[in-house]
Amino acid sequence: MLKYWLTALGALTLSACSTVPDELAVAEGTNLTPYTVALESPEQVQNKPARWGGVIAEVRNTDSGTIVEVVNYDLNSYGRPAVSDNSDGRFRAKLDGFVDPMVYKKGRSITFTGIVQAPEEGKIDEFRYLFPTLDVTGKYLWKEIDKSPMEVDYSSLWYRHHWYSPPYRVYYPVPVRTNGGNQDDNKNN
Repeated sequence: MLKYWLTALGALTLSACSTVPDELAVAEGTNLTPYTVALESPEQVQNKPARWGGVIAEVRNTDSGTIVEVVNYDLNSYGRPAVSDNSDGRFRAKLDGFVDPMVYKKGRSITFTGIVQAPEEGKIDEFRYLFPTLDVTGKYLWKEIDKSPMEVDYSSLWYRHHWYSPPYRVYYPVPVRTNGGNQDDNKNN
Protein backbone atom coordinates (compact mmCIF):
# COMPACT_ATOMS: atom_id res chain seq x y z
CA MET A 1 0.00 0.00 0.00
CA LEU A 2 2.87 2.34 0.79
CA LYS A 3 4.25 1.73 -2.69
CA TYR A 4 1.04 3.08 -4.27
CA TRP A 5 1.04 6.17 -2.06
CA LEU A 6 4.67 6.94 -2.91
CA THR A 7 3.96 6.49 -6.62
CA ALA A 8 0.98 8.84 -6.43
CA LEU A 9 3.00 11.40 -4.44
CA GLY A 10 5.83 11.21 -6.97
CA ALA A 11 3.42 11.72 -9.87
CA LEU A 12 1.89 14.78 -8.19
CA THR A 13 5.33 16.23 -7.46
CA LEU A 14 6.49 15.80 -11.05
CA SER A 15 3.28 17.26 -12.45
CA ALA A 16 3.95 20.47 -10.51
CA CYS A 17 7.28 20.98 -12.32
CA SER A 18 7.52 23.72 -14.90
CA THR A 19 7.55 22.73 -18.54
CA VAL A 20 9.05 26.03 -19.69
CA PRO A 21 12.56 25.59 -21.19
CA ASP A 22 15.41 26.47 -18.83
CA GLU A 23 16.45 29.39 -21.05
CA LEU A 24 13.05 31.04 -20.42
CA ALA A 25 12.67 30.25 -16.72
CA VAL A 26 12.23 33.10 -14.24
CA ALA A 27 12.24 33.11 -10.45
CA GLU A 28 9.18 31.73 -8.68
CA GLY A 29 6.55 34.41 -8.06
CA THR A 30 7.93 36.87 -10.63
CA ASN A 31 5.21 39.04 -12.15
CA LEU A 32 5.82 39.10 -15.90
CA THR A 33 4.67 42.11 -17.91
CA PRO A 34 2.13 41.22 -20.61
CA TYR A 35 2.82 42.52 -24.11
CA THR A 36 -0.53 44.35 -24.29
CA VAL A 37 0.27 46.37 -21.15
CA ALA A 38 3.66 47.39 -22.58
CA LEU A 39 1.92 48.41 -25.79
CA GLU A 40 -0.75 50.54 -24.07
CA SER A 41 1.25 52.15 -21.25
CA PRO A 42 4.98 51.74 -21.93
CA GLU A 43 6.13 54.28 -19.32
CA GLN A 44 4.61 52.28 -16.45
CA VAL A 45 6.31 48.98 -17.25
CA GLN A 46 9.88 50.07 -18.00
CA ASN A 47 12.57 48.01 -16.22
CA LYS A 48 10.09 45.22 -15.40
CA PRO A 49 10.58 41.57 -16.47
CA ALA A 50 8.65 40.08 -19.37
CA ARG A 51 8.35 36.91 -21.46
CA TRP A 52 7.19 37.58 -25.00
CA GLY A 53 7.27 35.51 -28.13
CA GLY A 54 6.14 35.25 -31.69
CA VAL A 55 7.43 34.82 -35.21
CA ILE A 56 10.62 36.46 -36.45
CA ALA A 57 9.96 39.26 -38.95
CA GLU A 58 13.49 40.63 -39.30
CA VAL A 59 17.01 40.23 -37.88
CA ARG A 60 19.47 43.15 -37.98
CA ASN A 61 23.06 42.83 -36.75
CA THR A 62 24.84 46.04 -35.76
CA ASP A 63 28.12 46.90 -34.05
CA SER A 64 26.31 47.29 -30.73
CA GLY A 65 24.43 43.96 -30.95
CA THR A 66 21.46 42.37 -32.68
CA ILE A 67 17.89 43.60 -33.03
CA VAL A 68 15.25 40.96 -33.71
CA GLU A 69 11.87 42.27 -34.82
CA VAL A 70 9.12 39.85 -33.79
CA VAL A 71 5.41 39.60 -34.64
CA ASN A 72 3.91 39.03 -31.20
CA TYR A 73 1.59 36.09 -30.44
CA ASP A 74 0.21 34.80 -27.15
CA LEU A 75 2.30 32.11 -25.48
CA ASN A 76 0.95 28.71 -24.52
CA SER A 77 1.57 27.07 -21.14
CA TYR A 78 5.16 26.06 -21.94
CA GLY A 79 6.18 29.33 -23.59
CA ARG A 80 5.78 28.52 -27.29
CA PRO A 81 4.01 31.17 -29.39
CA ALA A 82 0.52 30.08 -30.42
CA VAL A 83 0.64 31.31 -34.01
CA SER A 84 -2.77 32.37 -35.29
CA ASP A 85 -4.40 34.96 -37.51
CA ASN A 86 -4.47 37.45 -34.59
CA SER A 87 -1.46 39.45 -33.46
CA ASP A 88 -1.32 42.38 -31.07
CA GLY A 89 1.58 43.93 -32.98
CA ARG A 90 5.34 43.74 -33.05
CA PHE A 91 8.19 44.23 -30.63
CA ARG A 92 11.95 44.50 -30.84
CA ALA A 93 14.29 42.29 -28.88
CA LYS A 94 17.82 43.58 -28.31
CA LEU A 95 20.57 41.01 -27.85
CA ASP A 96 24.27 41.37 -27.12
CA GLY A 97 26.53 39.88 -29.77
CA PHE A 98 25.90 38.35 -33.17
CA VAL A 99 22.87 36.26 -34.16
CA ASP A 100 23.09 34.42 -37.47
CA PRO A 101 20.16 35.44 -39.73
CA MET A 102 20.34 32.06 -41.50
CA VAL A 103 19.56 30.26 -38.21
CA TYR A 104 17.14 32.89 -36.90
CA LYS A 105 15.20 33.01 -40.18
CA LYS A 106 12.11 35.01 -40.95
CA GLY A 107 9.05 32.94 -39.98
CA ARG A 108 10.65 30.91 -37.15
CA SER A 109 8.97 30.86 -33.73
CA ILE A 110 10.96 32.37 -30.89
CA THR A 111 10.41 33.33 -27.24
CA PHE A 112 12.38 35.89 -25.23
CA THR A 113 12.68 36.79 -21.56
CA GLY A 114 14.11 40.12 -20.57
CA ILE A 115 13.58 43.58 -19.18
CA VAL A 116 11.14 46.01 -20.82
CA GLN A 117 12.87 49.16 -22.08
CA ALA A 118 11.64 52.44 -23.56
CA PRO A 119 9.72 51.95 -26.82
CA GLU A 120 11.38 52.82 -30.12
CA GLU A 121 9.83 54.49 -33.11
CA GLY A 122 10.25 52.74 -36.43
CA LYS A 123 8.50 51.75 -39.62
CA ILE A 124 6.77 48.66 -40.92
CA ASP A 125 6.94 49.26 -44.66
CA GLU A 126 5.72 52.90 -44.79
CA PHE A 127 3.64 52.76 -41.59
CA ARG A 128 5.13 54.53 -38.55
CA TYR A 129 5.03 52.23 -35.52
CA LEU A 130 6.03 52.44 -31.86
CA PHE A 131 7.85 49.20 -30.99
CA PRO A 132 7.85 47.95 -27.39
CA THR A 133 11.46 46.95 -26.68
CA LEU A 134 12.88 44.07 -24.67
CA ASP A 135 16.46 43.90 -23.40
CA VAL A 136 16.96 40.13 -23.72
CA THR A 137 18.25 37.97 -20.87
CA GLY A 138 17.10 34.62 -22.31
CA LYS A 139 15.97 33.31 -25.69
CA TYR A 140 14.62 30.06 -27.10
CA LEU A 141 14.33 29.33 -30.81
CA TRP A 142 11.63 26.70 -31.27
CA LYS A 143 12.08 23.79 -33.65
CA GLU A 144 9.90 23.82 -36.71
CA ILE A 145 6.82 21.61 -36.49
CA ASP A 146 6.78 18.82 -39.07
CA LYS A 147 3.47 19.01 -40.89
CA SER A 148 3.77 15.90 -43.02
CA PRO A 149 0.56 14.71 -44.65
CA MET A 150 -1.38 11.78 -43.20
CA GLU A 151 -3.29 9.14 -45.10
CA VAL A 152 -5.72 6.55 -43.79
CA ASP A 153 -4.98 2.85 -44.26
CA TYR A 154 -8.24 0.91 -44.03
CA SER A 155 -6.65 -2.52 -43.75
CA SER A 156 -6.87 -4.51 -40.55
CA LEU A 157 -3.90 -4.35 -38.20
CA TRP A 158 -3.68 -8.16 -38.24
CA TYR A 159 -3.64 -8.38 -42.02
CA ARG A 160 -1.33 -5.48 -42.88
CA HIS A 161 0.87 -7.57 -45.23
CA HIS A 162 -0.51 -9.16 -48.37
CA TRP A 163 0.60 -12.75 -47.60
CA TYR A 164 -1.43 -12.71 -44.36
CA SER A 165 -4.48 -10.96 -45.75
CA PRO A 166 -7.75 -12.75 -46.32
CA PRO A 167 -9.38 -12.80 -49.77
CA TYR A 168 -11.73 -10.00 -48.65
CA ARG A 169 -10.81 -6.59 -47.28
CA VAL A 170 -11.64 -5.57 -43.70
CA TYR A 171 -12.02 -1.81 -43.27
CA TYR A 172 -10.74 -0.17 -40.09
CA PRO A 173 -9.66 3.49 -40.31
CA VAL A 174 -6.03 3.60 -39.19
CA PRO A 175 -3.85 6.72 -39.69
CA VAL A 176 -0.61 6.01 -41.52
CA ARG A 177 2.21 8.51 -42.03
CA THR A 178 3.27 8.91 -45.64
CA ASN A 179 6.81 9.56 -46.80
CA GLY A 180 6.27 13.31 -46.31
CA GLY A 181 7.11 14.13 -49.91
CA ASN A 182 5.74 17.20 -51.58
CA GLN A 183 2.62 16.54 -53.61
CA ASP A 184 3.89 18.90 -56.31
CA ASP A 185 6.81 16.50 -56.93
CA ASN A 186 4.38 13.84 -58.10
CA LYS A 187 2.77 16.21 -60.63
CA ASN A 188 6.11 17.03 -62.23
CA ASN A 189 6.95 13.37 -63.03
